[in-house]
Amino acid sequence: MDEKIVLRAIKGEREAFEEIMRHWEPKIYSFALKHLGNVDDARDVTQDVLFLVYRKIHQVRNPDAFSSWVYSIAMNEIKKVWKKRGQDKVEIKLPVEISSRKGYAFMALQMIPADQREVILLKEIEGFSIKEISQILNIPEGTVKSRLFYGLKALRREYLRLKEESYERVQ
Repeated sequence: MDEKIVLRAIKGEREAFEEIMRHWEPKIYSFALKHLGNVDDARDVTQDVLFLVYRKIHQVRNPDAFSSWVYSIAMNEIKKVWKKRGQDKVEIKLPVEISSRKGYAFMALQMIPADQREVILLKEIEGFSIKEISQILNIPEGTVKSRLFYGLKALRREYLRLKEESYERVQ
């Protein structure tokens, strides 16, 4: 997102804000869906995030960090849904055959702790840097690195366990 558009939106220019909404709506929805696994919840979170961005855009101090700011709001709204559900992980219907590599990886991702999963999703799926993830989650960079390391280790362990269990069932 062009920082000039963000600056124009901060100043109250309606067209700039509409452009921000068009740009961010699908990104926020996709992000929420990956974390929540439910279309209705993802839509609700998307609407809540867009409303909060609209209400609080004047608080943006660094337009260069706008994406981190938006994802931080989204992560907070996702955590509210998790809390309301009384869970810290997603329950998603698999979009692919369980016997495929993606299916095993997808299931394994659901089995690791939420704090590790969110760092992996932000880094490996969304493509954020360690510094950006630190800003989004409001945690030290060292914590991000630790969660990423242990999360990837746990993900690999669960992936291999699932493959082995599946292989044993076939035998």
